[in-house]
Amino acid sequence: MTISIAGPQDPTGEATLHAYEPLAPLYDRFTAAYDHERWLSAVEGLAREQGLSGRRLLDVGCGSGKSFLPLLERGYEVTACDISPAMVAEARRKVGARARVVVADMRALPPLGEFDLITCLDDAVNYLLDDGDLEAAFAGMGSLLAPGGVLVFDTNTLHTYRSVFSTVFAHEDDGAFFCWRGESDPECGPGSVCAATIEAFACERAELWRRASSRHVQRHYPPSEVMLALSRRGLECVALKGQSPGVRVSDDPDESRHTKPIYAAKRREV
Repeated sequence: MTISIAGPQDPTGEATLHAYEPLAPLYDRFTAAYDHERWLSAVEGLAREQGLSGRRLLDVGCGSGKSFLPLLERGYEVTACDISPAMVAEARRKVGARARVVVADMRALPPLGEFDLITCLDDAVNYLLDDGDLEAAFAGMGSLLAPGGVLVFDTNTLHTYRSVFSTVFAHEDDGAFFCWRGESDPECGPGSVCAATIEAFACERAELWRRASSRHVQRHYPPSEVMLALSRRGLECVALKGQSPGVRVSDDPDESRHTKPIYAAKRREV
């Protein structure tokens, strides 16, 4: 079954789509060093600390499937969605009929079911650029939470935008060469919109190389703004952690030191 939801008619969806459509065939090689198994163990552990008991998972912004595969292998009943049809195709190729993967915009989620755990990982919400987008995403995810269900998501910190998004680096993996070119101000402030471009070159055969260019535009969301958006949509932040590279999780999140804050939220009790 394929569900395709265009979502709100504004530049956010188009920018994200254009970032990931050309990158989809190479995404797994670009992120080969990401330890999603360890990352999802931390996410699952955080959710269980907040009362997670069921095994119905919705992964929002699932990309090529790396953000839900560890939980699928642990026996979760998985539904996943992404705004990019090319990324959805990559995820479907990996899982076949073992999971339901659909095309959908997180700002306008369709009635996909009721879930014990909803994840939105790898700074997916930072691609929401316009005022009201974050609240729209939280409204949709909150409406799909089962009673007692837990939402876990992450964002990028100012430290990430001032460092990674303002530097240039390159690496190779399995016949592909990647160049990351950060375009942001190393002194950018809270709420800044930051960008980086990925140039990817893949060897297809002999001396023939294919090039893909992918520009990523993100908005920094200060924790106070995230908390307010959650509250306005009937959700409550029940845990907030800081993360450093290597999935080192701290109980004392710091925007100037950690790469990401990790949020756990539940429906506010009336």
